[in-house]
Amino acid sequence: MIRNKAAAYGLLAIYEIAKRHRGTTNPSGIQAGEVAQKYKLPVAYAAKIMSQLARRGILRSDRGPHGGFRLNRSPDKINLWDILDAVGGLGPDGGKPFTGYPAAVQNVLNRAHADSMARLRDICKNITAESIM
Repeated sequence: MIRNKAAAYGLLAIYEIAKRHRGTTNPSGIQAGEVAQKYKLPVAYAAKIMSQLARRGILRSDRGPHGGFRLNRSPDKINLWDILDAVGGLGPDGGKPFTGYPAAVQNVLNRAHADSMARLRDICKNITAESIM
């Protein structure tokens, strides 16, 4: 299951940064507060999401007066799966197996979950940040 807030906030951050950086060779950093204010998001949560994206190498975070977040890769090299995976947008189960059911039920649920996650991954890997700009 996709967690709506984490996924949406991550995608909004990437969208806003990519949009502002389009056509520039030395883009300035964007503060989490700027993204939060523009889209009426909680600043702390936007900062958390953007930090998670930076830890995964999708964004780069620079300190200082000209610091902020920048894309660490070109938009055509960032896909929806990268974003969802980085921010925990795939929900708290994270692919954990179903337990506590009769073996036949567990096997069917686990197989269905694994198949659906593989299909979701394949679909999301073909949707790049560039396609939303």
